[in-house]
Amino acid sequence: MSLAYAIQTNQLSKTYKIRRNKYIHALNEVTLEIQEGKIFALLGLNGAGKTTFIKTVLGLVKPTSGSAFIFGESSNAHSWKLQVGYLPELFQGPKYFTAFTFLKYMGELSRLSHRTLYDRINEILSLVGLQDADRQKIHTFSKGMTQRLGIAQALLHKPRLLIMDEPSEGLDPLGRKIIRNLLNELRNEGTSIFLNSHLLSEVELIADEIAIMNKGEIVAQGSLAKMLPQNQHFEVELLTKPEFDITYETKQRGSVWVIEVQGTEQLKQLLSFLELKSFPVNAVRISRTSLEDLFFSYIPKGQND
Repeated sequence: MSLAYAIQTNQLSKTYKIRRNKYIHALNEVTLEIQEGKIFALLGLNGAGKTTFIKTVLGLVKPTSGSAFIFGESSNAHSWKLQVGYLPELFQGPKYFTAFTFLKYMGELSRLSHRTLYDRINEILSLVGLQDADRQKIHTFSKGMTQRLGIAQALLHKPRLLIMDEPSEGLDPLGRKIIRNLLNELRNEGTSIFLNSHLLSEVELIADEIAIMNKGEIVAQGSLAKMLPQNQHFEVELLTKPEFDITYETKQRGSVWVIEVQGTEQLKQLLSFLELKSFPVNAVRISRTSLEDLFFSYIPKGQND
């Protein structure tokens, strides 16, 4: 059985001429195959080429050479456009729209029927935690609220592929948890998710596969579970001690409670169990080799972002 790919690129390159005889190679022959139904994260320092990659895949930037495909169709095609939701970097909505009127406008652009649009707007505002701000003008929104609205517009038409450039930008810990849970639910429902992120600890909790980009080139890629050591240890920090039965030892450390687990599978099981119990997690820390350690092992020392 052949694999189905949400995104494929073949030697995708983009070169910008900034002045006479001076060029910047933003992308250098990037070849990636991203399976459907996965959460894929592209990691890299600022200026590595991550945003250029997204814009080129979406057909917003014309490549210098190479090709890009979404669901097997060229990035220049129109057939896939209504199947993709996009959160750009530094999202900003029209300031004098309300959250509701903005999503209504975006839903009409996505050809959602008026019969279902209002219900879908209310549903998506609730999913991102903006249900009480539906009639509020966007110019009064905090940075975190603006980011949640950007995520809402990307999800409004129930896309088959969700592309997000720094989805956790400006979100507080609660906001990051809401979005993390939402992305996990979408993946479980079959949605393909591609994201760029600087928050490696967040990526470590949700990504199935990663690629690391440095100066426009892919320097590492693969399954996160295989790339990270399986014997790594995690600490899950809770603000209060669980009052229900739990198979892991819970230790008090100052004013918080800590559960130690070994390996990514145990971590996922514990987090799923706590989520099932609606028990909040304050933080997850890696006490041994982490994605951050892996990331910087591929980035030359002293390189600035």
